[in-house]
This record gives sequence, structure tokens and C-alpha cells, in this order.
Amino acid sequence: SLVRIEELTRMPSDVQDALITVLSEKVLPISELNTEVAAVNGFNVIATANDRDRGINEMSSALRRRFNTVVLPLPASAEEELEIVERRVAQMGSALSLPSTVGDAHDEIRRVVTVFRELRNGTTEDGRTALKTPSSTLSTAEAISVVTSGLTLAAHFGNGQLTAADLAAGIVGAVVKDPVHDL
Repeated sequence: SLVRIEELTRMPSDVQDALITVLSEKVLPISELNTEVAAVNGFNVIATANDRDRGINEMSSALRRRFNTVVLPLPASAEEELEIVERRVAQMGSALSLPSTVGDAHDEIRRVVTVFRELRNGTTEDGRTALKTPSSTLSTAEAISVVTSGLTLAAHFGNGQLTAADLAAGIVGAVVKDPVHDL
């Protein structure tokens, strides 16, 4: 009765088009079987999409009208964002049975949060240097993903301590979405 779709704008347009029927008529046609599946009472779809990163296929206005949009703001301060990232990384690390190194990783987590905030704002923290803003979103969720990935690398292939080297590939992957402009 509840469907969650991550990164709706990264789905092929034909899948997005199929969602219009599902959301409008509450049925999923299965043409190969010449049948359809009706939704149960209370059927709902929750989807995520980044408003800055248009993804592969921007949502059509028809599909957009079928969703109530909630925009989640970025954390107001670096400290607030740092606290969110550390808390979520600790939760995910626990779920993944990673060694409890989040407390030791504070400086590296702060570095990731700072880099993301500076690139999003287009200027360094001290305001002295202008930076080219990449096409990627560099959301708090992406910072959490980069740090969790780094901790996983440190735990399984390193000495268990998060280092800049463990984070480097994740940061590049988060920042460079358009190789021509972002590199």
C-alpha cells in the first residue's frame, strides 16, 4: 500500500509515464499478461528528487501535478549540518556493523561538510576566494553517503581510522556530475 521511489528524475521517462496511470487510476497495467493490478485502499507513493540536480529525465508537468511537493531546506549553519551528518553516519555505521569511529572522525566529517558548503555557496568559508559552483547538489544526504562510504573503506581496507584518502573518491563522485563543467 506504500511505495517509496528514490531519485524519481533518474528513472527513464517511460517509467515516469507509467507512474501517471498508477497515480491517476490506482491500477498498474501489465500488458504482457493482459491484466492489471489494482491498488489497495490507502495506496500512496512517496518519491524523492533533487530540485537542483534535474537528473536524467526531468519530471513532466503531468507527473509533477500528481505529487505534493515538500522542499527540505539545507541546514542553516555548518554546526547544524555537522551534527546531522555525524548523527546519521553513527546510525548507519551501527546498522552496517562498522567500528565505532565516528567520534574519531569528527575532523574529517567537518572537512566534508565544509567542502560541500563552500562549493554550494560558491565561496570559501572566510569569503576570500570565489569557487565555481558545480552542477551537483552536494546535499547533506550526499555528505552522509560520502562519510559512510569513507568509514566503510577505512574499516575494511584501512586501519579503521577515517582519513582524507578514504573520502577522496566519494567527494569527487559527489562533486563531478557533469565531467565537462565540474571537473
